[in-house]
Amino acid sequence: MGENMTQALIMLLGGFIVVFCVLILLIIIVKLYSKIVSSVQNAADNKKATPQAQEDAPVSTAQPVTVSASSEPADDGEIPGEIIAVIAAAVDAVYGSQPHRVRSVKRSHSRSAWGRAGVAENTKPF
Repeated sequence: MGENMTQALIMLLGGFIVVFCVLILLIIIVKLYSKIVSSVQNAADNKKATPQAQEDAPVSTAQPVTVSASSEPADDGEIPGEIIAVIAAAVDAVYGSQPHRVRSVKRSHSRSAWGRAGVAENTKPF
């Protein structure tokens, strides 16, 4: 009985060692891969941000949006200036390095009231 227990403990210890060695190896592989990917991305970003590329880029002629100080919703169906400013900021965040212009902002009521309520319910934060 004592010999079987010794063999069982040796097998258990060997299994633990193998599992932890493989986990450490996987951690090292993932860290090396992330360093390689980040260095390639940084090299691509640096290549894009050269002074010559900045001189060749067309200048955006978009005018800034004037935002009114009132936060009351417009009664005549007009979209408030704050909402337009937020939409323009979102467009700028997505297309920051490229020239862009917000040409129009329209309300979309393609969903029914129930559909809009479902979207609002399913997209609210936790």
